[in-house]
Amino acid sequence: MSAVAVAWLINYLIYTLAYYRQSIGWWSPKPTGAPPRSWLDSLPALGWWRLRRESSTHGALYWLRPCLLELAFPFAILWLYNAEVSGRLLPAARLAQGLQAELHCQFLAHYVLISFMTVATFIDYDEQLIPDTITLPGTLFGLLGSALAMLWFPLLPVTTTLIEMDAASLGAWPTSLDGTQGLVLGLLIVALWCFALLDRRWITRRGWRKAPRYFIARLFRTRWWLIVGGLWLVVSVGVLLAWQVQCSRWQYLLSSLIGLAFAGGLTWGVRVAARLALQVEALGFGDVTLMAMIGTYIGWQPSLLVFFLAPLFAVCVFVLRALIAGNGAGPYGPYLCMATVAVLVYWDSLRMTYAAPILTLPPMVTVTILVLAVVMMGTMLWIWRLIKGPVRGLG
Repeated sequence: MSAVAVAWLINYLIYTLAYYRQSIGWWSPKPTGAPPRSWLDSLPALGWWRLRRESSTHGALYWLRPCLLELAFPFAILWLYNAEVSGRLLPAARLAQGLQAELHCQFLAHYVLISFMTVATFIDYDEQLIPDTITLPGTLFGLLGSALAMLWFPLLPVTTTLIEMDAASLGAWPTSLDGTQGLVLGLLIVALWCFALLDRRWITRRGWRKAPRYFIARLFRTRWWLIVGGLWLVVSVGVLLAWQVQCSRWQYLLSSLIGLAFAGGLTWGVRVAARLALQVEALGFGDVTLMAMIGTYIGWQPSLLVFFLAPLFAVCVFVLRALIAGNGAGPYGPYLCMATVAVLVYWDSLRMTYAAPILTLPPMVTVTILVLAVVMMGTMLWIWRLIKGPVRGLG
């Protein structure tokens, strides 16, 4: 029943957190001339079926998507619960024996992540943006869970046991990260994340001398900087306390922060490279904050798989939409979410097929390779733009 209530809440958030709030649910004012509403209209799925009588106001079949979501989401979560807790997603089900409490914690992490991603997906489809009101709470929950839960990140088989993957992959956890070096790294990631959330725009229309002044003015133009500043203070204090008491989950909290920095930083790097090369926005910043949120739940290694799987989902959906609707353009965030679900469900097979080389490389080697890959991608896109001419826009 909890999944039914969550699906009901997801629909509410989709239509109330959107930039252009849509008044189509039971919570919104009744359209003029529509029949009176009753409490039955607020029931999951059935309520949307009953509200189809308002199609003349909101559009034909407007009720179908939220109705199907509230029907399908609980079944999907129930399947995920049975698969994860029973050990069917592990290398061998017998390895799940004695890990029931831990596997319940991991399921909770994936349940929460999928819920946040579902809200982000449908808002992105509707408006081609992902509000911070979704990714910020999701990121905070990811950091909190990594510090407190019994199990949070994907599992790796070692001989006849399973270990929770941290940022060091299969290598030994560096003892230096338990000291001041780890604390500085964690606090630096928090500061950079909060800085990225501010309104950062470098405007050179009136000359390079005035650009820094405009940049600083935009940072503090609204009260948003107070919210971000409070967020920075709270998270920084939490990281400091976790490090100071040297809780047993410190390495996983730091791994969550590293996942945030890696996933968000990689997406941001691709966004900047594509923007410079094509002179258009190829990725929205909501995709950056979305990937940063995802990184806090799965770590940097699976996030890399997500980033490379997402284009495959994008191509498939693009072709399908082009064949059905004649227009394949759309936002990119939903494909990041689809790829994340695929990694959660097929982690073991993907680990054996694609992630094994990543897990054996030193992290700095992997980062260096990715930086070079982003630079090469930007160079190729720049050459392509020179050959094809100005790009008018990307879907």
